[in-house]
Amino acid sequence: MRRMPRRPALPALPPPATVRPPSAAARRQATRIGRALAHIESHLDGPLDAPSLADHAALSRHHFHRLFQAQVGLSVARYVTWRRLQRACALLVSGSEPVLQVALAVGFESGQALAKAMRRELDASPSALRRGHTRPWAMLLHPDRLTDTLTPGAPTMHPTPWATQPTHPTLMALTATARGMVERTLVRAAQQAFGELRQAVIGAGALDQVRSVISLCPDDPLGPDDPHCRYVAGYVFGHDLATLQGDGCQPPVPLSGSLAWWPIAGGRYAVFSHLGPYNTLHRSWTAIYRDWLPASGEQLRDVPPLELCITLPDSVPAEQLHTEIWIPVR
Repeated sequence: MRRMPRRPALPALPPPATVRPPSAAARRQATRIGRALAHIESHLDGPLDAPSLADHAALSRHHFHRLFQAQVGLSVARYVTWRRLQRACALLVSGSEPVLQVALAVGFESGQALAKAMRRELDASPSALRRGHTRPWAMLLHPDRLTDTLTPGAPTMHPTPWATQPTHPTLMALTATARGMVERTLVRAAQQAFGELRQAVIGAGALDQVRSVISLCPDDPLGPDDPHCRYVAGYVFGHDLATLQGDGCQPPVPLSGSLAWWPIAGGRYAVFSHLGPYNTLHRSWTAIYRDWLPASGEQLRDVPPLELCITLPDSVPAEQLHTEIWIPVR
């Protein structure tokens, strides 16, 4: 497999000199995220997940969890857990209802589930809270508990090129999917997915036809160790996404395990460059959805965004890894 071509580096643009009022697009986006927040508040006792909240907010399921985290500072799952624990703590200290009744009232399936969440997030138990311990309240309010919040010094993102992927014929990527987030990272799943993909392609004698390496993380994690969170690794044969050159093809690779052909949606993309380790990519994603998107006035298309690996870990140090983030826009 040949090394992915590197795009020429572009100088970073300075931040705006003045603060501008929110654009109409930013107001619409904030209003829709507000709908989701209001729905969460009135339905803490029921099931709440990113797909259903996306539908309620009239936002694309492909983008909702990133839009939510960019606006709120927490993933959907962490925000829901945070609000449920706040409500549970208030009910525990203001009444004498059994812990099970409190747990069900805020969306936990059992008293044990509530107690486990309190120990994990607040280092406390329901009984300790009722005895007057104040530590749980401090943990709920302490800014360090909101570990997903974007920290100062986040990048200012501007699209480097704009890409328009042809709609016909449909470009296909051979993908492998692995599941499991461990300590808030998908490193293990990525290694598993790319290992399965590479082994199959080598076995079919098609590695020299790979022209682009892509990845997708389509799910909102349900916690730091979500066993169901997906990582999708992909190879594109015959077509270089970085230069939009070459005719895509589908070599006869036997499909087994999680292998599948996945269509890359044609159309217009805003392309952003990220330089650095993969575990810092979330900062660029958040800056794109929080800052660039509402300021740009662009509208998202209802298709998945993706990451394009311009350089690979076996060719450069982690600090020099170049990854492009492709955001589908109208």
